[in-house]
Amino acid sequence: MYEAFVDHHVHSRFSWDSESRLADLVASARRVGVGGFVLTDHVEFDPLDPGFGAYDYDRAREAWEGAVAVVPDMKIRFGAEVTHQDRALPEIREFLHERRFHWVIGSVHYMGREEIGTFVARAEGEGIPLEDCLADYFRACRRTVESNLYDCLGHLDFPKGYSRRKHVVTGEFWMKHYGRAIRETLTACLDMGVFLEVNTGAYRKGFSEPYPGWAILDAYRDLGGREVVLSSDAHRPDDVATAYGAVVRELARRGLAVRNGVV
Repeated sequence: MYEAFVDHHVHSRFSWDSESRLADLVASARRVGVGGFVLTDHVEFDPLDPGFGAYDYDRAREAWEGAVAVVPDMKIRFGAEVTHQDRALPEIREFLHERRFHWVIGSVHYMGREEIGTFVARAEGEGIPLEDCLADYFRACRRTVESNLYDCLGHLDFPKGYSRRKHVVTGEFWMKHYGRAIRETLTACLDMGVFLEVNTGAYRKGFSEPYPGWAILDAYRDLGGREVVLSSDAHRPDDVATAYGAVVRELARRGLAVRNGVV
C-alpha cells in the first residue's frame, strides 16, 4: 500500500531496548506494504545510559548483509540512531568516521545527564511547568543539527511523549512557549541540509499527531521546508509504518512532500 515510502527509523535486537529479529521486521514491512526500512539501532556514548556499550557494529552489519542477501526485492538500509550529547562529540565523530552507514539519525534523549522521560516525570511531579523548563532541550536539538554529523534530526518535540498532559502538549503548545528556539532548529535543518524526521511513534503514545506536531511542521513549511522523511521508530515488528496513511495524507494537505532519504 505504501510501496513508495521507506520507514527511516526501525530498531532491531541490536538495540538495547528491542528484541526484533530482522526476519520479523521484513515480514511486517511486507504486510503493511512499505517499500523498505532503515535499521537505526541505538548507539549510546553516556556511561550512565542503559544502552552504553551494548551496540555491536560488526554483528549488526553482518546481520543486515544477511538480510539483504535473502530479500533482494526490498530496500533495507543500514543506519544508526545516535544519542547526541555535546560532551561526547569527539567520541561520536570518531565512531561515525570509522564506520559505514547509509543513514544516521541524531536525537536528543537527555536533559544534561537526566533522561528526557525521567526529567519530564520529575518536572510534572514537582509542579514545574513544561513551558518553563525545556529550553535547553530545543537548544540541544539545534546543536545536534549544527554538529554536521547526522543525516536527520530525530523526533523533535520528543518530551511530549512522556507528559501526563497529552491533550495539552501538542505542536501548538511547543510553538507557543518555545517557538523561537524551534524555528532556529528548523532553520538549521534547512541551512545544513539535514532532514526533518516525521516520527509516527507519537501515535502509539496516544497522540493524534507525530513528532514533531502539526504546528511545528507548519512552521517548517513556512520557513521554506518542502520535504520530510517518514519513520515509525519501531521497536517491535508490529510498529513498522505506524499510522502512515493518515500522516501522509495530512502532510500533503499541509503542503509537505515525503522524501526517501536513502537510495
